[in-house]
Amino acid sequence: MKDLFNIFQKNEVVEVDDLADFQVLLLDTYAPSQAAMATTALTLYQLEHGYDRGRFQMLLWAMNNHCANLVRVRAMVGLLLICARLKLTDPWALDQMAELLSLEHELAFDAWRAIMQTAKPDKYDPNFAMVRSLYSSPPFCDSPEMFFLPFLRGKIENLDDYEWKLAELFFKTLNVCDSDKYALLMILKQYMPAIVQQLREQDIDIDDLALIDVNFQQMIMLGNGRNRLQRNTRELTPAEQYVQQLYRFLLLSHQTPVRVSEDINELKKTMISRMVVVGKARIAEIENI
Repeated sequence: MKDLFNIFQKNEVVEVDDLADFQVLLLDTYAPSQAAMATTALTLYQLEHGYDRGRFQMLLWAMNNHCANLVRVRAMVGLLLICARLKLTDPWALDQMAELLSLEHELAFDAWRAIMQTAKPDKYDPNFAMVRSLYSSPPFCDSPEMFFLPFLRGKIENLDDYEWKLAELFFKTLNVCDSDKYALLMILKQYMPAIVQQLREQDIDIDDLALIDVNFQQMIMLGNGRNRLQRNTRELTPAEQYVQQLYRFLLLSHQTPVRVSEDINELKKTMISRMVVVGKARIAEIENI
């Protein structure tokens, strides 16, 4: 299969064959990573170059109920950002969004809330200050797709079952987004053999790992003198997870001209905000961010 992430992000024209390949990918709910990456690229192109009705339509296709949730979340975040940041006025697009939001109001609100939370990183993204420096190194500095890959074993490491189980437990307690997992794993894998040896010397086998509390920050250098990784007791929603990945790219990558300039009060004034934030309870929740 073609690399639709690069094609959709960089090429001005979407070829018919590429469009057909995207439609095929959207049907694969068992392995949705390629469709999710392509969906992200459709968003990035418009944030970088402006509204494109064809790509906007493709994002709407990705909102089909038959698509994987990973794809649908990315499509919704993209559509909302394009409408808000580009102050969309195309009547066709606004009509399409009005219909979509009437059917997907819960997902839309979750995605919009996640976007609004980016204005308060100290509260909603407390580990960003510590991990941001990790994104200046490979593979992030030369591979933009690394910001958006779903977290899967074997992408940047070759850990054995014991080491991988340990890494999974570490990330589960932190509740960080997938790109942060990759960034932290670049450090963690260097120390993993020594950590595993220490645990095995204590006769802790793989089935016992879930029963112990490993203090990784005492075992490895996961602090910068001022900041320490914080455990998040609340699991990120899929929308929060993806928005964090997207904003890390927009904030930290040298491979995009787009920079985050969101003003939370300005976002509240957009038409898309008024379409998504409906009712006293939701208005109050957004006001409290």
